[in-house]
Amino acid sequence: MHILPPLAAFLALGATVIAQATCNAGAAPLTTLATMNPFAGGSLYGHPNYPNSPGPNYPGFSFLFDLQIAVPVDFSRIDLDLYDAGGLVNLGNGTTVTSPNQVGATTTVTFMIWPGASWIGNELSPTGWGTLGTGTLTVNQPHTDSPIVFNPPINLPAGTWGVAIQVPPTTNGPNPGPLHPMVDNTSPQPLSYVTGAFTMTNVQFQRESWAATLAPAVHKQSLEFHFTPLSGYANWTTFGAGCGQPGAPVLGLAARPLIGTTIDFRTTNIQPNSLFNFWLFGFQPDPNGLGLAPYGLPGCSLYLQFGSPIVTNLSAVASGLATPQLPVPNDPTYVGVVLYGQAAPMMTGPGPGFHTSNAVCVALGLL
Repeated sequence: MHILPPLAAFLALGATVIAQATCNAGAAPLTTLATMNPFAGGSLYGHPNYPNSPGPNYPGFSFLFDLQIAVPVDFSRIDLDLYDAGGLVNLGNGTTVTSPNQVGATTTVTFMIWPGASWIGNELSPTGWGTLGTGTLTVNQPHTDSPIVFNPPINLPAGTWGVAIQVPPTTNGPNPGPLHPMVDNTSPQPLSYVTGAFTMTNVQFQRESWAATLAPAVHKQSLEFHFTPLSGYANWTTFGAGCGQPGAPVLGLAARPLIGTTIDFRTTNIQPNSLFNFWLFGFQPDPNGLGLAPYGLPGCSLYLQFGSPIVTNLSAVASGLATPQLPVPNDPTYVGVVLYGQAAPMMTGPGPGFHTSNAVCVALGLL
């Protein structure tokens, strides 16, 4: 393996170069983040005055948390763990009660935001909060997903957001009334939950929305988020065709090109007895390819724009494989930079002594 220091310096120019992108750091696949996977926990959160009915103006409960979002995100669903299926509840004083069976009941959940700041200190009044959207919660069995489905999805752009997920009592289905989420009070809540798209902190439960009824911060919540990052997804593609007999060398990457990691380029199918691989990298592609027959390479093409800035380098070939490495700084300004590469193994024998590979389009991303 060989580090490419000239290319590493060249990469720093990429953010200012406008490329004819044949790939981009676009939307990621649907992703999940769970505070507990699978759901677990042996206690439920009761409303104030539990197990008796809450007051007539009880608005329901809230999950509160902060989000630091790196790329725009769509939240399509949030799953809860509810204990509302007719099970027994130990009140801790030697008596038990039976919870109403609400499986199949529904309610409308509100997704509220406090822009640019934490929810902490803003949880006692809905004034100043904005409603971003609503979703439908359907009650399911304990320790299974009770989904809140947002249609359309909730969209949050990059930035800092305080969030309140307000869950009122059910209004439709069997035994409508207040709900009771499960908690694990033996596992401390982590300080943060981290994905490439966002970081979630200060996860806490409020037994009555907009009231001084916060549950202990150390209790681990039962939440699972289904989300789609709308940009920043690192990816790479191949284009063009290589040349060579009996087969053309093949260029690819060992993994997706995330910032803060090292990209492993891999040229395979190199002719035996080849000692070196010649690399070409740049920011301007030639999708159709420039024929190299005038340069003594009939049937071969250059897929980087002729005349544009191109960095070249050599690396050794071992067992028909060349694997140089390119470290990418852990710097979000590199997100979206698109880099193009091609390989040309040096053949043994008379003549120019090169075969060329296909080209790769590499889009750097956060996730």
